[in-house]
Amino acid sequence: MAEWLYLGGTCSNLRRLLLSLPLVLVAACAPVPGEMPVTQGAVPIAAPALPAFPGLGSALPAGHTAYDNASLARLFVVLSHEMEGRARRPHLVRYESPVSVGVEGPGGERYGAFLDSFLARLRRNSGIAIARGPGPYNLHIRFVDGERFNATLTTAFCVIAPGDVSWEVFAADPVGSSAGEAAKALRIEQMTIFIPDNAPPYLARNCMLEEVPQALGMTNDLFGLGMSSFNDDGAHLWPTKLDYLMLRVLYTPEMTTGLDRRETKTRALDILNRINPAGLAAPPLPMLRQRSLDVWSYLIGRVFSRDASNREIREDVDKALQIVEAYAPMSAQHCYTLVTAGRVLSSPDPGRALRLLDLAGRVCDSAHGVSDIRHARIELEEACALLRLGRFAEVVAVAESIWPVLAAHGQDRPLAALYTMQSEALDATEPGSPRAVTARQLAVAWNGYAMGPGQRAAGCRNKI
Repeated sequence: MAEWLYLGGTCSNLRRLLLSLPLVLVAACAPVPGEMPVTQGAVPIAAPALPAFPGLGSALPAGHTAYDNASLARLFVVLSHEMEGRARRPHLVRYESPVSVGVEGPGGERYGAFLDSFLARLRRNSGIAIARGPGPYNLHIRFVDGERFNATLTTAFCVIAPGDVSWEVFAADPVGSSAGEAAKALRIEQMTIFIPDNAPPYLARNCMLEEVPQALGMTNDLFGLGMSSFNDDGAHLWPTKLDYLMLRVLYTPEMTTGLDRRETKTRALDILNRINPAGLAAPPLPMLRQRSLDVWSYLIGRVFSRDASNREIREDVDKALQIVEAYAPMSAQHCYTLVTAGRVLSSPDPGRALRLLDLAGRVCDSAHGVSDIRHARIELEEACALLRLGRFAEVVAVAESIWPVLAAHGQDRPLAALYTMQSEALDATEPGSPRAVTARQLAVAWNGYAMGPGQRAAGCRNKI
């Protein structure tokens, strides 16, 4: 790792095992706190239309680029030359031809309109020539047998692998030695993204939002990079302005495949000085200097494992909290752990959960700033604990205060959870009122979009 780099573990022990070889980029395996693994069965779930909603996506892309270009150039090197698991690429890699995206496998066509819209946004904000088109494809999105996927990768929600790889070949040997050449690759010619075909719609979309940009050459995720979707905590679901800036730098003509780290940094700074005037006289990007938290990473990964019991999850999150309080207080990891602990403990001990979430708000202020999206996510978790305590008026107040933030950042499943909890609170206090009816309609619409028609798995009742 570069000595100035944001240090922090990867999202699961499986991810570290795979990438230490190095192998593939295992992504989306650390859900945002409040989003535990969901298994929907063997039948692919339909993807209904996005509900009409005022202000939806108005903050996309979020984030900002008003940081010193020299620090952004250093960040670019870390995102492009380093991989999760501490492997390093000796040379810069990117597609040197237009990127043709193909969607294959059962149910993949359900996401065609969403993917087209996202790729259009990606083209517009990054300048990358990328679109769905006729084959041959050089970026494959493959929807594969969900039951086998979940059995093969117990903590991953989707994976990305170098080359045009079939699921049968990958699943037979996911840690095979041949994939160990990924970090040594001198160019990107083809990439494959695997998504389980029984993933709920929100998760399939999240996988595309995260994996497509990483397949283009930005291979690292960094705890502490709070204003980015290249962050293991998953707070930003969509690429931010910072992410698009990094992608624009990568695909600027003078940034070519094969550059070493030194030349990459030199050219990145020249490009940034030209295309990012906000960084010419700006403060440096904050850097976190802290020791590696490998045990913490392992424990946080176990919290989101599909095969862990509730007791094991609570024990692991308590241990993770002890470690981060001792070795990385007030850090991004501390923020994430407190939110996760508040979420996990909401059912057995909602009072303690609220205390942890209150502390999380202060820690996240320090780690990410007072206007960060994570604050709305903290309040969402607080609403769950408040609902369990029967403090219904406070649940409604939280919902009314944070839905614009969640909507502006395109957070579909959190909106589904929020309206489900608001509906339950209003049904308990003013059943049949216009507000209760409206909240119920919103809950149905957003659960349908996030989870699939007839599904209702986004509210507080379904948490541990």
